[in-house]
Amino acid sequence: MSYVTLTFFGMLLVLQSCFASHHEYNTDNKFYKATTKALVKVAIPLSERYSEVLEKVVEDLKAHEEAPKYEHQIEHLEKLIKGFKHIKADSDEEILQNIIGLKNDGAGAQEPSNESSNPHLVRDLFEKDGGKELAEEIRKDFVEFFDGFDDAFEEYAKELSEEEKAEHEDFLKWFKEFKEADAFEKKLDKFFEFFKFFHHKE
Repeated sequence: MSYVTLTFFGMLLVLQSCFASHHEYNTDNKFYKATTKALVKVAIPLSERYSEVLEKVVEDLKAHEEAPKYEHQIEHLEKLIKGFKHIKADSDEEILQNIIGLKNDGAGAQEPSNESSNPHLVRDLFEKDGGKELAEEIRKDFVEFFDGFDDAFEEYAKELSEEEKAEHEDFLKWFKEFKEADAFEKKLDKFFEFFKFFHHKE
């Protein structure tokens, strides 16, 4: 996975896959709430950094000689910046939903311009204006998050009775697979399967 992909554009799509279902979540579960809170704690400062990078991209894009050919992308970038500045909400889950709500503008912002001599100018500017460093921050912060999540899950599993362990066999199996994932990208993808275990059963 390139460092361009490993940004909030990528994270938005992964998060959306977690919450795209119309199921409600068992948000009363303490472990779910603690995990969501920890995830938001990581996401908010990263979204602020992401907004800073995008502001530089917009500034450079508007100053570019082919700026008129990127009006569509500039519009989405500005909406994305505004959205990231207003993601905070009353609950952790609302914050994650606010981040997911930026998906369309994220996709629109990175669309290539077929009219420009450089269709991927936005991507190139993103790299130049700090995208690579941001991706490294995301990786670092999530590695630390995963370490804490590992410890929290181990404690959670210890408190389960034998009956509960049997009932949550799939969940425990998932965690084993999560721990065994060696590559960061695989671990990131695997982690976001966590949320499917907290659907309210219909």
